[in-house]
Amino acid sequence: MNRLEKQARTLKSDLTVEEKDNYIESHTDCLARILFIYAKLNRGVRYIQGMNEVIAVLYYCFWKCGSENVISSLYMESDLFFCFSNLMSELKECFLRELDKEDYGLQGRCKAIDHIV
Repeated sequence: MNRLEKQARTLKSDLTVEEKDNYIESHTDCLARILFIYAKLNRGVRYIQGMNEVIAVLYYCFWKCGSENVISSLYMESDLFFCFSNLMSELKECFLRELDKEDYGLQGRCKAIDHIV
């Protein structure tokens, strides 16, 4: 089993000192950090399943553009956090169960789309 596969199957806290020193940063590490910080800073929303889908699309766009030197990889994670936070300011009502049935909640937005179509 190669190093990256072992990393994926082992909790970071269970890695040896040597394995931690040689840790390979993965895409999911970046996403997890951003979602964790977002949840800590937004206690009313925290983390709701589905946010990972939103940030994954942003991350892919940033990562692809970063490989073409459009976005600096040095600041990619902080820029990604900024964009995700701004996008979530528009979408967060969709992630709150208490607001599901409201016009601006998930079900309300789905009904509005049904009326358009």
